[in-house]
Amino acid sequence: MLAALIALAMTGGVAHASGEAAASVPVDSAAISRTVSTLVADSRPQEWTRSFAGIFVAREEIAVGTTLTDQRIAKVEVEIGDQVAAGQVIARLETDMLENLLREAEGRVARAGATMAREAETVTQEQRKLARARQLRHLQAETILEERVSALAIAEQAVKVARADYEQAEALEAEARRKLERAVIVAPAAGIVSERLARAGALAGSDPLVKLIREGEIEFAAEVPETELPLLAVGQVVKVKLSGRSDWIEGKVRVINPKIDRETRLGTAQVTLNTSKPPFAGTFGRAEIVVAERKAIMVDDSALLYGAPDGTVSVFVVDAGKVARKTVQPGMRQGGKVEIVSGLAAGDRIVLKAGASLREGEAVLARDVQPTQTGKQQ
Repeated sequence: MLAALIALAMTGGVAHASGEAAASVPVDSAAISRTVSTLVADSRPQEWTRSFAGIFVAREEIAVGTTLTDQRIAKVEVEIGDQVAAGQVIARLETDMLENLLREAEGRVARAGATMAREAETVTQEQRKLARARQLRHLQAETILEERVSALAIAEQAVKVARADYEQAEALEAEARRKLERAVIVAPAAGIVSERLARAGALAGSDPLVKLIREGEIEFAAEVPETELPLLAVGQVVKVKLSGRSDWIEGKVRVINPKIDRETRLGTAQVTLNTSKPPFAGTFGRAEIVVAERKAIMVDDSALLYGAPDGTVSVFVVDAGKVARKTVQPGMRQGGKVEIVSGLAAGDRIVLKAGASLREGEAVLARDVQPTQTGKQQ
């Protein structure tokens, strides 16, 4: 009986020890592995866009004025918003004084012409006298011939002076006529009247009388931060939207202003619009510009590891069930995604969240997530 009790106790002890050993197996297995979310790297076509606010402006505004600043405005024949053609009359100045100046100039031309004709006749007479004196040279004193030569020279000089006066009078007449013609102010090019500053009865002055938007062309002036200005290039495709509206207007970058505003640190890109009904100048809007298009590997920003002593950037990848660290070169960013220029290949499994608890060489279970690689901002 005693022997049976001792044998039973020994059997129970062995069974208890075996149960403890069996229970420790899954605990140790959980301690050496963990599950991480991974993304399989894939090079796909990407599109990077940037959004900028701005204002619609006239591509070219023409200031129409006059050099006849001392003349009064008789009539203004256009209103703001009018469509005008090249050569169309915009305003008329009073012409009484200008007409008097023209008549005075015409009288000066007539007098100068008469003087020139009279002096020319004098030259003809002196030439005849000189010829007669030479024929009678043997009968007259030598001084008489010298006097005739001198008189002819003086007459010829008088003709030159008279001709110069006549040409000057003609020039003054032409200028008086041009001033009279300039009293009728016409549009130098076709366009839309954007400002009407002239008033009937006022002196013309040096300020513009009206302003025209040449050909009615409106473009978008995008305000671009200085850090993103190098991303833009002439010819890039642009979509422009007016504030408060959902429709877009297609366009292209026409010119990039190389000058940065000292206070705002903003540059300007002028965008031509492909529309037959452009917005009003002064309207606010927003532009989306495609700054780059190419195939690229995109990863979440949370996958990148920073803080290396040499300044390099890296990611964790899962290879054969273990974590490995790879140095990468990041590129353009957008919408929480980062382009990987080098360091990764298609098919690499990238750990989406590279936390500080991960260690290189650590055994993990990789769980692939649905890829959402895109360079397009949402």
